[in-house]
Amino acid sequence: MEDYQSAFSERHQDTEILCKSNRKIAAMHFGGITIECLLKSMILASVSSQEWKTDSNNPGHTITNPGHSFTDALKRHNRLYSRVQNFPEVIKWINIVENPSQNFIDMRYSSSEPNDDKYKEWLSAYTVLKQWLQKQATQL
Repeated sequence: MEDYQSAFSERHQDTEILCKSNRKIAAMHFGGITIECLLKSMILASVSSQEWKTDSNNPGHTITNPGHSFTDALKRHNRLYSRVQNFPEVIKWINIVENPSQNFIDMRYSSSEPNDDKYKEWLSAYTVLKQWLQKQATQL
């Protein structure tokens, strides 16, 4: 069973180190993974079982693993999704972190460094999105 909360903490530390080392592509890739882990930990915290529903596993709820899609993850947590819909700036942050120049997962194959302005925009969106989601996790 995955431990998304611990994975979030570890990937956040990785992202911080990569940012400080000016490893932009890797930071953006791991930053997306950090947010993905945070979203998945929030989803599973909202249900009684800490497992995804699959064809072979019925944990007593209907929530399936959203994969790497932030939007699909948000849609699996109704209260969080409703809150996001009320804050257009959060939708903007999500879009920037999920797709800084391409999907964050696909960045692992990229060798094209983003320019400084694009990276600063991503870093700002990542930072405020992570903080906003962490705040929501304490309120939902």
